[in-house]
Amino acid sequence: MSTLCAVCSSPLEEGSHFCVRCGSSVSGKPGAAVSTPPAIAEPVPFDLSAYRPGNGLEGIGGWLILPAIGLAISPLFSIHGIIKDMSILTGATHQYYLSTHPAMAGLILFEAITNIIFLLAAACLNFLFYSKKKIFPKSMIAYLVIIFVLLLADHLMAGALSPTVNHTSGLFSVIRAFLQACIWIPYYLNSERVAQTFVN
Repeated sequence: MSTLCAVCSSPLEEGSHFCVRCGSSVSGKPGAAVSTPPAIAEPVPFDLSAYRPGNGLEGIGGWLILPAIGLAISPLFSIHGIIKDMSILTGATHQYYLSTHPAMAGLILFEAITNIIFLLAAACLNFLFYSKKKIFPKSMIAYLVIIFVLLLADHLMAGALSPTVNHTSGLFSVIRAFLQACIWIPYYLNSERVAQTFVN
């Protein structure tokens, strides 16, 4: 009757000192193992947090560079608009026309006030952006919506007050504001980089 290895239960050949299957040495007494298999090291736990999909996305980079550029130059456009509107309201060239068209004077004043609001909002948004404030994404979404609404209102009022004048530039501004809102609002709501950057 053949003897069996005490480690792997394989048949041992007569007179062998090692199991041909697992390599365990055996004593002179058949079937008795004198060594134990090498200890198996405990597996190292796999740390999933180190491989989180959003890891390394914090900071101003990626698509956030475009809003950074836009916020940096938007005060310049607002200042240019304020100067233009005020020159029309106060300049001698347009005084006669404005005096005979008070509604148009009111519209230009509305545009000047709108540009002042845009300037102040851009200054606040720049502060929130570079301070990485948690409120920035929601503030930016509100800003994009307000810009679109105000530009649309201005365009509609201008068209009603002077229907014979070409308002293509105003329409272009409205379309641009609408597209910006459609692109950037979902980005601010869903971006992992935005969620990890604006945490203060």
